[in-house]
Amino acid sequence: MPQQRNRHNNRNNQNNHTAYNSRNVTPKRTQKRTEKRKKAKKKAFFAGILAVGMIAGGSVFAYGQYMKSKMEEAVNVNTIYSGISINGTDVSGKTKEEALQQLQQEADVHLGNQKITIQQEDKIWDIPFSDLDVKYDIEASVEQAWEIGRTGELKDRYKVVTDVAQNKEDIPISYTHDKQKVVEKLQEIATEFNVEAQDSTITRKNGAFQITEEQKGYAMDVDKTVPKVEEMLEQNTGGTIEPEITITEPKVTKADNEKVTDLIGTYSTTYSANAAGRNENLRVGCANIDGTVIAPGEVFSMNVGLGPQTYANGYKDAGVYVNGKVEQGVAGGVCQVTSTLYNAVILAELEVVERYPHSMTVGYVPLGRDAAVAGDYKDLKFRNDTEYPVYLEAYARDGKVVCNLYGHEIHDAGHKVDFEMVFDGTIPKPAEKVTQDATKPEGYRQVTYTGKTGSKVSTYKIITENGKQISKEWFSSSTYRATADEVTVGTKKAEVAPTPAPETTPTETPETNEQTTDTSTTTENTNSEQQGEVDSTPIGAE
Repeated sequence: MPQQRNRHNNRNNQNNHTAYNSRNVTPKRTQKRTEKRKKAKKKAFFAGILAVGMIAGGSVFAYGQYMKSKMEEAVNVNTIYSGISINGTDVSGKTKEEALQQLQQEADVHLGNQKITIQQEDKIWDIPFSDLDVKYDIEASVEQAWEIGRTGELKDRYKVVTDVAQNKEDIPISYTHDKQKVVEKLQEIATEFNVEAQDSTITRKNGAFQITEEQKGYAMDVDKTVPKVEEMLEQNTGGTIEPEITITEPKVTKADNEKVTDLIGTYSTTYSANAAGRNENLRVGCANIDGTVIAPGEVFSMNVGLGPQTYANGYKDAGVYVNGKVEQGVAGGVCQVTSTLYNAVILAELEVVERYPHSMTVGYVPLGRDAAVAGDYKDLKFRNDTEYPVYLEAYARDGKVVCNLYGHEIHDAGHKVDFEMVFDGTIPKPAEKVTQDATKPEGYRQVTYTGKTGSKVSTYKIITENGKQISKEWFSSSTYRATADEVTVGTKKAEVAPTPAPETTPTETPETNEQTTDTSTTTENTNSEQQGEVDSTPIGAE
């Protein structure tokens, strides 16, 4: 108890002393103490801030390391990034090899199923893609997909990878094809595609005409169709296209042929029944031109119409003119068909383009109104210069060759056409042709061929209307050659009898080896009579 009382007294004394001292300190000492306390507080404050900063910095560093690790994990993969597809096929998570294999299989299937169809009305042609050498560049597309997000800084790559995973990206597959094969394939199709225009046809049977409908022709315009195929190939899918075509109008329509109702020109000639080969040629020639339709503006050629004048085409041997003489030759007699048609043509007043008279006169038509065909140097050609078709009917029967031309008559019933022949002169025979025969005696003379006197004539066309002549005009000129007489003369000399030798008295003479030789000779007259006019007609038959 005494100890406790002493400690209590000491604390009271100490407190009293402190209170005393505080009452007795100076203002200067008080200021110093205040400043010390402020500094102590600042140090404590900054120490706290530094501690907080150190804690925060550590957290940021740790987060940065975390993000770096996360980005590296996202970009450092050996497969195509998520969200990437090629030509609509998802290839994310696949290696380049896996993506290439998958896409190649799909491309093969796609290519095998694709084709372009060319369609014109009910006709169809298919062109498989494989025929056009279509090839897909899959490797390039896979490489492009692989390269997405593979370049640049880590954070840039990470941004690309995350963006594509969210927004997706599809890479198309580029492909190529052989443009020349497109052209060649269309040209190949065009050979089947193209259709020639069909004229309306007209035939005459039992005195009545039968007429068919015309048809338009069309042909593929390959140059204009190629771009359509190319456009479809660019879409990488097959389909159907209509080709660009060129329409060809027929020359003769049914409406045109329906106007072929009038007989605008007709002519007939006669023949005897005792020349079988010639008469067959008349029949064949008429059959070959019968039923021909000459369109407006078209030129008809008799040589073309008759066809090749050969045995294979049914022609026989008969009399023909060869260098001024009548000889046997194939197709003899077709000139009568030609001359008969020529007269029908001029009576129909169609335009004569080409016509040749015979080298010598003929008896089945008036002089100046014949027409010959021979080889490739004589032909009969005429043009249909009307606005309507002309139908040719020809036949040989009952001793007559008949050619009728039907068309659309534009003249009045009183319109008549006739022709008149006028002699322009004669052509005398050339000097006779002499053939020497050494087996015939001198003085022998035999006429083997009697020549003909030639002539020149003009033909005039006369037009009458209702019985009144309104015109007479020169129409054509014809020249028929003269031919020489041919004779054979003998040149053999007459034999002279030997003169008898006078009788003499024989005398003995020595024998010798000499022989008597006959020294007489015969002189042959080789001079021939010079011919007069030279034959200038081309070698050939007519």
